Amino acid sequence: MSIDYETMTEEQMLQRLLDADTLPERTVLLERLGVPVKLRGLTGKQVFSIRERSTERKEKRGQTIERLDEELFNVSLIAAATTSPSWGASQLLAKFGASSAEEVIKRILLAGELSALGDVVLDLSGFNTELADVKN
Repeated sequence: MSIDYETMTEEQMLQRLLDADTLPERTVLLERLGVPVKLRGLTGKQVFSIRERSTERKEKRGQTIERLDEELFNVSLIAAATTSPSWGASQLLAKFGASSAEEVIKRILLAGELSALGDVVLDLSGFNTELADVKN
């Protein structure tokens, strides 16, 4: 069904925004482990909050220097976006001597797997998305 965005009414736009509470999902296979991981997109607020928690700030000569801890950022994205499996399952926490899902993820996944899954979460969350211009 093709939509003519130029003639869309305010009411139609409002209805689309009201219906926008479903987040995209994708299942990715971790081939090394033979485990499917089901991920969902995150809202801007969730990604911003994770980025804030993953940013270290230091004062140096009167200036604030910020550095994003990429490992923490990716691990936190994955933990927040995974709907299955449960990284925080008691069996996994016990096996890996971990106190959180994030620690389990760090201990199970390889660096490249962390990066790849983090990229999938960002893609599902609308990053790397081109926006189309509506011609006037």
